[in-house]
Amino acid sequence: MFSCNIYLQAATHSKVLAAACLRLAENGEIILYASDEILEEVSEVLKRPVVQKNLPELTDESVDAFLAKLLDFIIFVKNVPQVFHLLRDVDDEDYINLAGEVRADFLVSRDNDLLDLMTDYTIEAKEFRQRSYFLKVVNPVKCMEIVRQIESEY
Repeated sequence: MFSCNIYLQAATHSKVLAAACLRLAENGEIILYASDEILEEVSEVLKRPVVQKNLPELTDESVDAFLAKLLDFIIFVKNVPQVFHLLRDVDDEDYINLAGEVRADFLVSRDNDLLDLMTDYTIEAKEFRQRSYFLKVVNPVKCMEIVRQIESEY
């Protein structure tokens, strides 16, 4: 699973690690899940005027093409139950809830609100680790390291 910032980086820069992570999914090396809520957020963020102003290669048409391409290889999940509540950033709840629903091994993100769930001592972070013990939130660098390590073992 990827958070919105990974999709944003992958949509705008083909040579960054976020794009390399997305290519892993496109090539069938990892499984990528998404839901209506996640795709709506990705579309909304990529089509924000301020984002498109700062990233002129990002147009409504390129975003639509990017999202259409995603639909070719993601596993789409409908009706994800809202189980986990993240007061620190409610927009991230959809990612955590989908990860829990599909029992994802990893959530790739550069979002500190998500990454901190792995190490913070807040009640929220402790609850996350107890309920989602199977899920690791990692950045793209760690994602690539894990995939390459697994590949080298086979």
